[in-house]
Amino acid sequence: MANKIDKTKIAYSVLGILFIGVLFFFSHSRVFDEFEYSTFDLRYRLRPANMGERNIVIVEVGDDSISKLGQWPFSRKYHALLIKALNSSGAETIVFDIFFSEKKEGDDALAEAVSEAGNVYLPYVFDLNRSRGGRDHVHADGYAAQLIDKLKNVAGEKIGFINIEPDIDGKVRRIPPVVEYDNVLYPQITVLAALNKLGYKFSEIRTKFADKIVLGQDHIIPLDYDSSLLVNYPAVWGKAFRHYSYVDILQSYLSDMTGQEPILDLKEFEGAVCFVGLTATASPDAHPSPMEPLYPGVGVHASIYNGILSSDYLVRLNKWWNLFILVAMWFIVGVVTQKSRKRFALLSIVLIISIYILVSAVIFWSTGIWVDVFYPLITMVVIYVIIAFKKYVTETQKRELIEKELDIAKDIQLSFLPKEMPNLGKIDIAVKMLTARQVGGDLYDVVQLDENEIGIMLGDVSGKGVPAALYMARVVSVFKASYKEKSPKVVLKNMNDRLVAESNSGLFVTLTYMTFNVKTNSGRFAIGGHMPTILIEPDGNVEMLDVEEGMPLGMIESDFSERVYEYRPGSMFIFYTDGVTEAMNVKEEMFEEDRLVELAGRLKDMSARDAVDTIHKAVSDFAGKAKQHDDITVLVVKV
Repeated sequence: MANKIDKTKIAYSVLGILFIGVLFFFSHSRVFDEFEYSTFDLRYRLRPANMGERNIVIVEVGDDSISKLGQWPFSRKYHALLIKALNSSGAETIVFDIFFSEKKEGDDALAEAVSEAGNVYLPYVFDLNRSRGGRDHVHADGYAAQLIDKLKNVAGEKIGFINIEPDIDGKVRRIPPVVEYDNVLYPQITVLAALNKLGYKFSEIRTKFADKIVLGQDHIIPLDYDSSLLVNYPAVWGKAFRHYSYVDILQSYLSDMTGQEPILDLKEFEGAVCFVGLTATASPDAHPSPMEPLYPGVGVHASIYNGILSSDYLVRLNKWWNLFILVAMWFIVGVVTQKSRKRFALLSIVLIISIYILVSAVIFWSTGIWVDVFYPLITMVVIYVIIAFKKYVTETQKRELIEKELDIAKDIQLSFLPKEMPNLGKIDIAVKMLTARQVGGDLYDVVQLDENEIGIMLGDVSGKGVPAALYMARVVSVFKASYKEKSPKVVLKNMNDRLVAESNSGLFVTLTYMTFNVKTNSGRFAIGGHMPTILIEPDGNVEMLDVEEGMPLGMIESDFSERVYEYRPGSMFIFYTDGVTEAMNVKEEMFEEDRLVELAGRLKDMSARDAVDTIHKAVSDFAGKAKQHDDITVLVVKV
């Protein structure tokens, strides 16, 4: 017996070491960075906006400029004129986020303007190859768009690359500050302009890849583990810097010759650092940022310049510090789970997780330090579940391992659903969900939008069991992050975009979302592939509420229709999943929609709770002894 016990302990020890080793590997290799980016973006969006340096301005080649000057790209004579206008106004630096890789009309005029100004930075584009030398070093295989010789000669050392590398989810969070090509280091154009402003030449800097760029004795530009520089966006597009129209500057400069009233006072550009770039609709140089779906590349460059000049950097803790924090949090979770009573353990862990999230956010907002959140939270939950499971098995010794896992999964799933319904006027809400297995894929939520309006969401995930339950939890989380939009179709659109972008499980969800306003007696709703909502009017008339457009969520990008319905007091709305209409009896006959509509006609005088119970009883009586094969959820709202 002793030998068996020793062998068991050894086996568990080996498995434990392997498990911890796997967790360490995932942490160090940052396998879950795609999810970590979401937590980073959330901290970004919640961070108070900062106004960038006053002397940084953005000159936009927007729709107005293209409509007035003609098809893009413009004649380079216009660019030459812009340089003269800005230079004569006292602009300190002009940085172009527009590359000139082919000879065209106006090159001579542009070259002359660049030469006379002496403060113009011109870009080129590298063909980057990160696979060479590993992730710690950025190499180029050649030029994707090289600056023409005529402009290169007059720009001198004021040239640099403008490559922007989106992360795996397409968002721009970082740029390579330097690139090696043919054993020579080349600067990113904005980094070069900022270094020159600080009084440094690029040849004077010392670069320690995957760590930092050292300027002189006391100025350090921190780099991420892949030798990239994190972009510190001060605020959303349009709020961080001063913006001016390209064509308005030209018109104001030429106003004396044209006899027109100048639109701008060009004295505003005195001492300014001007970033010139394309921002017109459908511009190929616009990328998603952590704060919004599209952020023009010229804004990225202005943000980089602003961060370097103000020494306001974002710094992600290195892998070893994050690993240390990870182990510390595991220890805390382990001790608390072991020492806490069963009823208080989960509450304690939720409190620990909440504190960790809050502290990470405050550190980011106050210091710019990015502490990993997603992986520590996931592993804390895993550690908690493992320890709680071990305690449970030790205490009961009667239940099988799979039963415990499903019980925990069901508890977690139910924790995503509302425990109490909002109390709003005379609205009466009741809901009942019966899962076909211990965990299911049906979901619902009831949220209070303001003192007069609530939102009702009900959905059904494809598939069954644990995968559906996990996806259900994901959908509820996405809904909670999206419902503050008052328009149901916008809520469904935002949810669908996020589920499509972040999910690779092959699952999808049908969903209905409707808002009720007790002040206007109206409801707005949108449907994503779900069954119509049944409306029972006070006179007993039954109507099916549906929309023209609405695909299931999580499949493909799509738009959604929205309808507004003015209801009469006493009306009843029935939301349900297909487990109701597809419930089968022993003869494999379905309950079907017609039977549900006929039943609905007899519910008008009932309370919401009685109506829910009546529908569930009718389905149960119809199915008889047949096994329930799908989740059954009914939610009734009586107004």
